[in-house]
Amino acid sequence: MQEAASLVTIASILIAVGCYLAAINNVPLLSQALFAVATVIYHSLPALGRLQGSQVPMLVASATVGGAIWIIGMPMSGLIAQALSAGHLASIERQTRKLKVNRERIAKRRRARDRFDVN
Repeated sequence: MQEAASLVTIASILIAVGCYLAAINNVPLLSQALFAVATVIYHSLPALGRLQGSQVPMLVASATVGGAIWIIGMPMSGLIAQALSAGHLASIERQTRKLKVNRERIAKRRRARDRFDVN
């Protein structure tokens, strides 16, 4: 469960940074969407208007998107943990089968090498 929460947190941070970079580089569709998000947030929280700086709206929009991803992703971390554990169990089963096959092959090779003749 802790792994899944960490993955959601890391993903939301990376998405927020990606949104900020997209806004700085003026990516055609994404920068307009982020500007719309910033406009809605500025209307909802008028105290943000007091912040000085030319990149504050981009930061606000990026943080909002990252926070929304985190808020939506955290309740789903249980499902993510189940998927990760199912994949991990399948990997362990696959490794166990491979280990058994390798042990049998090594045992056959050792028996063939001991040169014991029954006749």
